[in-house]
Parts: sequence; structure tokens; C-alpha cells
Amino acid sequence: MRPVICALFAVIASACTAFAAARVTLILQFEAQHSESSVNEMKRELQNLMRGSGVELNWRSLDDTSASDSFPSVVIVTFHGTCVMNPLVSPLPSEPVALAYAHVSNGTVIPFADVECDRVRSALTSTPGARSELLFGRALGRVLGHELHHIIERTRAHTQHGITRKSLSGRDLIADRT
Repeated sequence: MRPVICALFAVIASACTAFAAARVTLILQFEAQHSESSVNEMKRELQNLMRGSGVELNWRSLDDTSASDSFPSVVIVTFHGTCVMNPLVSPLPSEPVALAYAHVSNGTVIPFADVECDRVRSALTSTPGARSELLFGRALGRVLGHELHHIIERTRAHTQHGITRKSLSGRDLIADRT
């Protein structure tokens, strides 16, 4: 696994300047349990969000990536916590907490993102049972879309509207429209 990570760092170093490319490979790594239906919905939601942007997303699992793989533009996304919608979650603390974040090195946004699944799940404590995994996936897609804005645009700035605002509520994350 370590040679794969080292090779990915080499690829990323060259990819940092290549985000104008139309194809971005997202390499996903889950540290714990995840729901395939939520992940599929996350991918669908993110594809919808990126429609019209000129960016085509290619999805890979870190486990299915070898040291010989090459990508013109790559983002490594690590999902922390349990990425399954579970009804037994603690509410978020009263002070704001990050649901996800893009990494910054020497003031520059780099192509690494972390998603805090437990925090996202906590923000969605009122989701309907039968659709909870799909709504959780939608929320993950919007959270990841926010971080991709920072990475692809190479900016730490936020906008006034949409998923690129500084803060998104649980309602924002699952609403029928963004």
C-alpha cells in the first residue's frame, strides 16, 4: 500500500497545475463501514452538480489503484467515521464544526479532501427512514462538491449562494434543489 501512496504523491505533484483538464479522477478511501447505496447517490449528486462545468469525474477506490496508474488530474478523498446512515447519532455541537475540508499547504489548496461522515450524519438527524441512505448520499455529494470547489478552483474563498457557501445546514444538504 505504501508504494501506491508514494506513487500517488508523485502523480499529484504534477496534477496540481493540471486542474484545467476536463477529467478529474477522485480516489476514494473509506476508513470504516460505508453504504454502497449512499456512495452511489453521492456520485450521482456530484455528477449533477458538476454538469455544465466542463469537468468530467472519474471514480476510483484507493484499493483498486496501483503504483503504475496515471491520471491527468487527481483528488484523493478520505472518508472518516461510519459512512452509513444510522438513526443512533449524537447531534452536532452548538459551535460550528467542519463536515469536510480540503487540505492546504503553504497557503495553497492541494488535491486532498477529508469528509467527516459522522458529522454529516449528525447534521441529518431528521431524515425519513426509507430514504435515509439516499439522502445521506446526497448530503455527502454536496459536502464533497463544496470541497472540490476549493480544490479545482484553487481557492479558499466561499460564495454567498449555493453549495460553495461557508456553511450548509442539514436542510441544505438534502433539499430537492441546491
